[in-house]
Amino acid sequence: MGQYHILVNLDKREWVNPHGLGLGSKQHEHTGAFNGSLSDAMYLLVMSSPRRGGGDWEETFVSGRWVGDRVVLLGDYTEDADIPNFKNASKLYGQVQEEFLDITPQVRDAFKLVFELDYELKVSSWDSEYSYWVVKDPERV
Repeated sequence: MGQYHILVNLDKREWVNPHGLGLGSKQHEHTGAFNGSLSDAMYLLVMSSPRRGGGDWEETFVSGRWVGDRVVLLGDYTEDADIPNFKNASKLYGQVQEEFLDITPQVRDAFKLVFELDYELKVSSWDSEYSYWVVKDPERV
């Protein structure tokens, strides 16, 4: 089955869900040579001094939002010893999804601006209660 990952800010108690960006939750599914990866989300959230030089990304409402904070790419197989100085790290994956603020919609909107990505909300064919986002880009696989 494999380990699923989410991007988490431990200080602000916020998180980003790869599925909300049209990505899978496994490491190889949300990184790569395409725009709009989870790596791009991390970069956008922790970058300082946006738009101060040629070639910089467009500044968005989430640019630099997490500068200086403790941020972790959290897996659902995380054990207590995996995050130093953090109690009950093994329970954090579930806690984040229930108690932290999901800023995925804001990151998705930033990707629309920075990368000119277009997203579409889909409903699962096997479970009508489950919906997910896809990027409407034939070149991004």
